Amino acid sequence: MRSRSTRPRLAAAALLTLAVLPITGPSGAAETAPEPGTQTVHIPLRDTARDRSSVREVRSDKPFDMLGLTWKGRAPDHIEVRVREGESWGPWTRLDTEDGGSEPMWTGRSTDAQVRASSRGEDITDQLNFVGIDPAEGAPPPQVSAPPQISAPPQVSAQQAGMPPVVTRAQWGADESKMTWPVEPTTTKAAVVHHTAGTNDYTCDRSAELVRGIYQYHAVELGWGDIGYHALVDKCGTVFEGRTGGLAGDVIGGHVRGFNRNTFGISMMGNYDGVTPTPETVRSVAEMAAWKLDTAGVPADGSTRLVSEAPEGSKYPAGQEVSLPTIFGHRDAAYTACPGKRGYDQLGAIRAQAADAQRSGRP
Repeated sequence: MRSRSTRPRLAAAALLTLAVLPITGPSGAAETAPEPGTQTVHIPLRDTARDRSSVREVRSDKPFDMLGLTWKGRAPDHIEVRVREGESWGPWTRLDTEDGGSEPMWTGRSTDAQVRASSRGEDITDQLNFVGIDPAEGAPPPQVSAPPQISAPPQVSAQQAGMPPVVTRAQWGADESKMTWPVEPTTTKAAVVHHTAGTNDYTCDRSAELVRGIYQYHAVELGWGDIGYHALVDKCGTVFEGRTGGLAGDVIGGHVRGFNRNTFGISMMGNYDGVTPTPETVRSVAEMAAWKLDTAGVPADGSTRLVSEAPEGSKYPAGQEVSLPTIFGHRDAAYTACPGKRGYDQLGAIRAQAADAQRSGRP
């Protein structure tokens, strides 16, 4: 999953000149003026019923397709959630934690969820807030349902030379009024592979909704000001533009705590702990990493040294220099399961395909 970026300093305005056309949309907070069709619901868990096993049950008047949990202060040591699927409850899913919130989880359509969370062995569900997001089914993004290998590829705009086909922010329906992050430049030295977690049970014609939900959660609910990843790839291999300026240039993202500087974050959309990423996903991640690293003169099968900016208690505290592959997994730099066991197992294939793409001149 992803980790909050260190709040960047003011950056050169020139980096805001992008190869993406912003769309118009209503301004203001998500609760009062969301983009067309998008709805959010916020429920303090202290106001919900708790059973004897310290499980809190959320019943929302509004349906949601994505959920997250937020808090103030110390992060829980453990969070698990599940949603109602028909007449029964689905499996429990563990969520990684960030500064101020969990990772978001795509649930599919639901109105009911259960939550359990603890810190140092004590129940702290009463300190959490539930966030449900309905990211607007049927909203504007055109032709995102067709994966690249099928007859009608996603509509893309003219962008950087050699870049693989990408669905731009305008095309997936980003409300640019929510982009409040001041862009800060960096130098790309490595690509970091993530997964978004949640469910793999989505259809590719809804991938843009998933991206809009993550954008809403990162930018507004967690207060990051933008989506954390530079790019996202669905299970059909379609690539979606993420962080503002991340394709037109090299900018700091918000995806791996302590190592957001000098890295390019790519997230596979789905949970790849028990499921292997599709060949289409692996290929697109490899091609995107190959292209981005090639623009910086970095070999996809090489290694690099990065200096941590993470706080105490992190895997690598601030100031520690770490040697990492130029394509590595989130778990290599942080205490997390991301990109999942099966996703992590594909890093070798991703590196090999990316290196081959660089040698053949494809990126």
